[in-house]
Amino acid sequence: MASSDADWGDITDDDILAVNLEQAFEQAAMDAPTQTAKKRHNSGSSSRVETKDKPLPPIESLRGGYLWVSDFSKQMWCEQQMEYCLTMPPDIIIPEPKQVTKGSELHLARELEVQDYVNVKVTSSEDIFAIKVINLLIVLKSILTMSSITHREVPIFGVVDGIFILGKIDEVRVDRETFNLDIVDLKTRKIQKPPGKAQKVTHNAQVMLYKRLFDDLVRGLIPRHSLTVTLQLDLDRTLGESVTENICSSLTSLLNIEDKNTPWTLCRLLDELKKAAESLPFISQLFIDYVWQEDQQTFLIEEVKYDDIWLKNTMTKCLTYWKGERECQGVDIEDAWKCHSCDFQEGCKWIAQKTKELQLARETKQLRK
Repeated sequence: MASSDADWGDITDDDILAVNLEQAFEQAAMDAPTQTAKKRHNSGSSSRVETKDKPLPPIESLRGGYLWVSDFSKQMWCEQQMEYCLTMPPDIIIPEPKQVTKGSELHLARELEVQDYVNVKVTSSEDIFAIKVINLLIVLKSILTMSSITHREVPIFGVVDGIFILGKIDEVRVDRETFNLDIVDLKTRKIQKPPGKAQKVTHNAQVMLYKRLFDDLVRGLIPRHSLTVTLQLDLDRTLGESVTENICSSLTSLLNIEDKNTPWTLCRLLDELKKAAESLPFISQLFIDYVWQEDQQTFLIEEVKYDDIWLKNTMTKCLTYWKGERECQGVDIEDAWKCHSCDFQEGCKWIAQKTKELQLARETKQLRK
């Protein structure tokens, strides 16, 4: 996130701030576990402080207390692989596959079709999260005024089963006639054919979770407690000068706010977010847009039927790992084909454990004969 001396006076209501918040929070997560544990211990909550008998759960030791929607997709593909990625020494770098790089480039290109990036100088963690709220606020107000029907890279956040989750929706589309809101998740493919069942499951879970988080905002569920306790944010802290200037230039008229004397804080922004979100309908439909990387054109669009019970059960299973209620697990035997393309195949403890169990079962069968 770069500092800027840009003139904020030229920003219109349709402009959307865009900063790499995920990168900023990921960096914070690298340093957060120890500091977070100390802060909670000093405030009288010692249940999450690492001891010899009770180590920190993965959500604290690996993620600083919160998760990203993308974490669940990776976890559902292979939990063991995900854990290896998160615990790799910082000096070990695994090259990004070419298809992943191409996919990221296509996402960026599509985003820039409907919105511009602007630089903003941030001076605190509160400023960083305020940018996320401003981005989301502008999208919600734009939906309400129907000034745009396509919104991409929409920030989203909320709480599921007590865990704070952040994400970024690829696209929210508005139907001008019905005012229905649809979520479209973009997936790029190296080959022009639908993904297999295992990949589809991760895609479906991701887009369903986006709907759950968005609908919770419409219900008025703003996770203030998680912001103060989990992210350690001061909701009453006055935001930085650059962020405040942006609010005054791009949000004040959009929100019909005449009071220019009251300092802008996260608390004030969240109040405005709540009012805007509660005026919106729930997400109507979910779609996966599959694009062939070769020509960057859609070759398949599939609708995903939202299944609340399935999502709850899936999230519960995933979160038991993050909460430290069970050990990390790899793939089931029928999904062992995934291991062939894994960078951690050699030396994987899950493979070693399953191989040992298989050998033991064979030996036991031989003895019974």
